[in-house]
Amino acid sequence: MPHRFINKDVLIGLDDLTKEGIKVQMGFLDPPYNIGFKYSDSVDDNLPWKDYADFMGDTFEKLKPVLENNGSVFLVHYPESCARLLPIIEAKGFRLHQWISWVYPTNKGHGTKKFTTAHRTVMWLTHRDCEKPLFFARGDPQPYRDPTHHRVKKQIDKGSTGVIPYNWWEINKVVGNQHGGTSEHQGWYNQIPYKLLKRLVLSTTDVGDTVLDGFAGSCSMYPVCKDYGRQSILIDLDPASKDIFEEKVK
Repeated sequence: MPHRFINKDVLIGLDDLTKEGIKVQMGFLDPPYNIGFKYSDSVDDNLPWKDYADFMGDTFEKLKPVLENNGSVFLVHYPESCARLLPIIEAKGFRLHQWISWVYPTNKGHGTKKFTTAHRTVMWLTHRDCEKPLFFARGDPQPYRDPTHHRVKKQIDKGSTGVIPYNWWEINKVVGNQHGGTSEHQGWYNQIPYKLLKRLVLSTTDVGDTVLDGFAGSCSMYPVCKDYGRQSILIDLDPASKDIFEEKVK
C-alpha cells in the first residue's frame, strides 16, 4: 500500500478507513489544542470544552476499529488537557499504557503567576484489553550518558548503542528560521520533531507496518515512515497540508 493522504476531517477519514477494512499498527494524534489559536480558516480552535471533549472522544471511538489489537496510539497535548481527556478516552475502550513527558527548552511562556510550561505529555494508549502492545524496547535507544565508563564500554564492545529510553524525552521543538530553526521546519505551527516521531515509530511498529497520523499538519510523519520502511496514512482537513504532502512525495 503506498503512502496516502486523506484531505478530510479526521472523523470522516477514520470512517472511510473502517469501511475499507484498513488496520494500522500505530496511531499518532497531535490535535488542535483548543486555545483559540488561528491555524487556518479550516480549523475551529476555540470550542466550548464539552464540544472539544466530545470531538476527541469521537476521534478515539472511530479510531478503535482501525487499530490492530496489539497496536498503540499516542496523543500529544498539554498535561492538564491530557488529565481531563483521559477519562473520556478510557470510556471509549482504551487504557493508558504509559505517561511520557516531552521536555524542551523554551524562551516563551514566561509569567509571574506560575512556573513556565516547558513540556508536553505524550500519552501512550492501547485497547482496553491489550496488556502487551507491540514494543521494541531498544528500537530507538537513548545514548549512554558516559560512554567512557568501564561497564558501558563493555556493552558498546558487544554492539549496544544505548539504553532503553526513560519516560521523559528532551527533544528540541521545531522552530522557524526567525528563531534559529533548521530546514526541518515546514512553516507549520506546532510541528512535531522528526526525532520524537522516529522514537515512536521504531519502538511500536515493525518494517512494513502502517502508521496513521490523524492530524497530519506539516506531514512530518511521512518522511519518518518512508526512511524506516513503514507505510503512512495521513489525515488533515486543511488543503495546505495536502500540498505539503504532495511536495514531500515529489
